[in-house]
Amino acid sequence: MSDFLDKFLKIRSGFFSRMKFLFILDLVTFSSILYAIFIILNAGFFLEKAALALPIPIKFIPPLSAFILALLASVLRHKKDKNINVTLLIEKKAPALNEKLRTAYDNRHESNVIIDSLNEHVSDLLMGVSSSQLLSGSRIVMKLLVTVIFIAGAATISSSPEYWIPVEKIEGAYTNLSDTLTGNNQTTGPIDAVGQPVGQKGGGEIFSKPKIASIEGKNIDLTLVSGTGTGFDVRDASETMNQFIQSADYPVDVLGSNVSDGGYSMLMKKTETEKELINKYAVERSKI
Repeated sequence: MSDFLDKFLKIRSGFFSRMKFLFILDLVTFSSILYAIFIILNAGFFLEKAALALPIPIKFIPPLSAFILALLASVLRHKKDKNINVTLLIEKKAPALNEKLRTAYDNRHESNVIIDSLNEHVSDLLMGVSSSQLLSGSRIVMKLLVTVIFIAGAATISSSPEYWIPVEKIEGAYTNLSDTLTGNNQTTGPIDAVGQPVGQKGGGEIFSKPKIASIEGKNIDLTLVSGTGTGFDVRDASETMNQFIQSADYPVDVLGSNVSDGGYSMLMKKTETEKELINKYAVERSKI
């Protein structure tokens, strides 16, 4: 093996070792995130509800599931790593090697004066290139810090129940979802003004905007009748409620009080002086 080829393979091996390290950091980061999510959502509760015949204890299922999913995510993220052309990366870092390294590598099995001279020249130039130059050290440090942060976060969440969603809420949501899927929460028949099926105990109050509901086969507007209070039942209202008969306008010419409809015509026959006298008499009487 020529000297330049030995140096080239050493650089390439170091580069892919760093890429594997990044893969491991991503795997740990994704595992921490997924495990924290499973802990927050109380994944063990759903596993217990499912009552599955599992070969391992339920407490090991969340971390194992997190690791498997993280492994898949990491593989997808780094699936193109093996196809990275290290030769081009080296030539980019060392422009003096541009095309020379590829030519020497393509003719690595040949031996003549020209090829041997090229290999020697490339070998000298490769002495100034290392695998650390091909992959930024700051990128590795940043990735390492992010991984440490997520590991610490997952450890804190797993040991602090206050970050977990209460089992009561999850159980209520699970029950509602189960009832919805099985149809157990569906009701038939008319409903009353408070949104309860007729014949069932309701709240007796309407807190939301009036809506259209079906009562005994008729669609009505659930509007509160003025003065009835929040405990009013729409079914008790008369169909003619609020249909008042408007009285006739009181004549503006009536100047005195206690004048019946029958005396109105007589009053209108009075003179202006008599009307003024009656008016004054009414005012004085109102002061007593």
